[in-house]
Amino acid sequence: MIYEGPEGSINFYLNGKLIQSLPSFESNDLNTIKKSANRIIIEALRKGSNLKFIKKKFWIAVQNLKEKNLGDDDSILFAVSYFGLIKMNVIEEDAAHEGILVMKPYTKKRKV
Repeated sequence: MIYEGPEGSINFYLNGKLIQSLPSFESNDLNTIKKSANRIIIEALRKGSNLKFIKKKFWIAVQNLKEKNLGDDDSILFAVSYFGLIKMNVIEEDAAHEGILVMKPYTKKRKV
């Protein structure tokens, strides 16, 4: 099911299947989520974690939260984890079988 917010929706695909759909709000836009993922990766590296450990944690979060009805906090955690995997080249952002689709809100056409 695709969830739509006032700014549209952000849809996540993996293996050719829609695994999560999040409503897009001004505070929940793509740039904010990408910056959060980058910040988490940088902070983990500064604390001494290696990339393999960070990838594993992001992957576990994505696998545990996919295809579920999520609350606000869990949906942001899922999105940040997914973008973290994109940043570390585990998932391609715009591949044919996986990636992200950002859609504008649905607007009805007026009949004159």
